Amino acid sequence: MLLTRKTDYAMVALAGLARRGQLGGSARDLAEELRLPLPLLRNLLKSMASAGLLDSTRGPTGGYRLARPPEAITLAEVVEAIEGPVHLVTCCPGGGDGEPGHRCRLEDSCQIMGNVRQVHERLMRFLQGVTLVEIATGRSGLQEIAHDR
Repeated sequence: MLLTRKTDYAMVALAGLARRGQLGGSARDLAEELRLPLPLLRNLLKSMASAGLLDSTRGPTGGYRLARPPEAITLAEVVEAIEGPVHLVTCCPGGGDGEPGHRCRLEDSCQIMGNVRQVHERLMRFLQGVTLVEIATGRSGLQEIAHDR
C-alpha cells in the first residue's frame, strides 16, 4: 500500500501545525515554512478542516490550527480525510461492498476473503493506533502497536 503525495504533505502540514500549537498558521506561512506547494496545501487544509481535523479562521489574522490535541488525531483519520476510506481489496469494509458494480466476482468462491479481511482489520487498528504526536515528535508506541496481535 502506497499513500499518495497528498497524504504525505498532509502529514507534514499537520506535524507543522502541531509544533506551532495554538498559534496555528496561514496556508501561505505553512507552505513557505514547510516548502510545500501552496495551491495543493490549500486544498489539503480545506479537506482536513472538512474532516474535523483542523479549525479554520478567515481574515487577515486567520489561518488553521489543530481541532484536537495531536495525541487525539490518528493516522487513519488523516488517510481517510485525504484518500477516502481505506481498504485493501473490494471485499474489505469500505471497499465497494453494497455499491452496485463493485462486488468482487470471486466473492462467492474466494478462499482468502476471510484472511484478507483480517489483514485489513489489523491494518486499520495499526493506523488508528498511530497518532499525530508520534509523527510530529517521534515519541512512539509504534513498536508496541506493530506487535499487538
